[in-house]
Amino acid sequence: MTIRLDQPSAADPPSTASGADPTLDAATPSAPPRRRFGVFHPIVTQPGLAVAVLVVLLAVAFCVIPAAFTWMNPYVPDTSAILAGPSATQPFGTDRLGRDVYTRTVYGAVITLTATLLAVSIAFFIGTALGLVAGFVRGIVDLVLMRVVDVLLSVPGLLLTMVIVSALGYGTTNVAIAVGISSVANFARVMRAEVLKVTQADFVEAAASIGTHRVAILLRHVLPNSMSSVLALIPLQFGSSILAIAALGFLGFGAPPPQPEWGLLVAEGRDVLAIAPWISLFPGAVILSVVLASNRISRALQPVRGL
Repeated sequence: MTIRLDQPSAADPPSTASGADPTLDAATPSAPPRRRFGVFHPIVTQPGLAVAVLVVLLAVAFCVIPAAFTWMNPYVPDTSAILAGPSATQPFGTDRLGRDVYTRTVYGAVITLTATLLAVSIAFFIGTALGLVAGFVRGIVDLVLMRVVDVLLSVPGLLLTMVIVSALGYGTTNVAIAVGISSVANFARVMRAEVLKVTQADFVEAAASIGTHRVAILLRHVLPNSMSSVLALIPLQFGSSILAIAALGFLGFGAPPPQPEWGLLVAEGRDVLAIAPWISLFPGAVILSVVLASNRISRALQPVRGL
């Protein structure tokens, strides 16, 4: 019997057209699919996060270009429209002097968000610097700085802020400084924890073993790799600062009347809450929306930053 060599026998395994082993092709991991929207993929695919981003962007737009969202003057009263309810022309109604509450809320974003930005900047830069030095130098420096941080954390934030404002004097700027100082401990604690973790990494030890200067290690390796969690804390602190500044404005520590600061707007309607609840309700809803949106953005950043 003659066996033809050009025909494979039944016992031979099937081969692919390319001649590759099918078991190897099956074991080879496929490349991850490309995201359609790039860096905006998490925002587009999460409706709650998208709404939060839009709320924060709208609040920032109120702060930057308030005249683009309203045509009325927030300070000029109108005696013919005192305590008028919400309508198509005045969606938030008017206050006891006839001023448009919506217009005052829009212009109030300029005062409140500017003070919030100042407070977060103070807390971020001072707290980051303290945590960086404490975690990198260690020793007696770490001990002293962390005891200061413990003292700041042991005092309730609003109470500490009120004490600082009483010492500095009333006003929006002093309120922002006080809120920033009371929030330093949050950034310092997070930054120190990240620095302690990064300094134990192999690449930092390798840089030290080849004789790299400590300042170069601090600036080139430790600082950039320790900023992720601190940056994720900024949106959360932004919302907390808005709430603190509005609370101090409500208590009378912030901007004086007739300035349309958000906390002061809520306070102006408390005496007529039974007959004109919109005076306090709508500014309070704006404060709540921006704070919740900031917290939602911060929670979205936590998985990315590895918190």
